[in-house]
Amino acid sequence: MNVRNLENIDSRGYAVNISNSFDLGFDPKLLPVELTDKSYGNDVSPSFYFRAKESYFVLWVEEKDKNLRELEGSARYTLVHGVNLGDEESPEIYDDHNKGVVLSTESFFELEEEINRLIS
Repeated sequence: MNVRNLENIDSRGYAVNISNSFDLGFDPKLLPVELTDKSYGNDVSPSFYFRAKESYFVLWVEEKDKNLRELEGSARYTLVHGVNLGDEESPEIYDDHNKGVVLSTESFFELEEEINRLIS
């Protein structure tokens, strides 16, 4: 399992645009999916996408310190449905606002369980 754009950081990578020291709260290698960084310069926190079966999902990671989060009351980890506005060769994954939130939690373990459920 790999995390694209974390080691080969490009201009979109969160390590450049968010902060090299942003604490995800987990080791991406522990997840059974390949996370692809989709963070942009105007994002306060990093986001990633992954594919589970035939569906895309977007993972938003907020600051550990609740006082530093962009939206008051937001969870550390928010998992939403994704939609591909590109194609399979060059995916452009965005939040699918037509579907609800899959998971909103403070716990990496709950996030991991949900991802395992999605891929099984």
